[in-house]
Amino acid sequence: MSAVQDRVCDPKNSHVDRRWDSQLSVLPDKLQQRLMPFQKEGVKFALSKNGRCMIADEMGLGKTVQAISVAYAYRQEWPLLIVVPSSLKYPWIEEMERWIPELNPGDIHLVETKSDTLYVTPF
Repeated sequence: MSAVQDRVCDPKNSHVDRRWDSQLSVLPDKLQQRLMPFQKEGVKFALSKNGRCMIADEMGLGKTVQAISVAYAYRQEWPLLIVVPSSLKYPWIEEMERWIPELNPGDIHLVETKSDTLYVTPF
């Protein structure tokens, strides 16, 4: 781990309030077990900002699993919109299905063209 990751993972130097620990406990078991300490700190940071943050780690450090964790914490507010480049649309679907076991295939709507959009009626 880098020096930054070591500092963030050290509980004595944690910048994130411990009240967000309980939010992590609602994540699916498989997802909780997958998160490394620095990723948990990143998820808790995002939760402390009401989910409004940018995850800008380097490649291979688990931005996708952190983003899925944050999104899952707000699942009561779904539907969820995920915008990715065309080359990542199927990998993202696979990751969502992998980490959120209660998702059914019908729960995910892939928009490939403008004719695939769903029309939302006003309240």
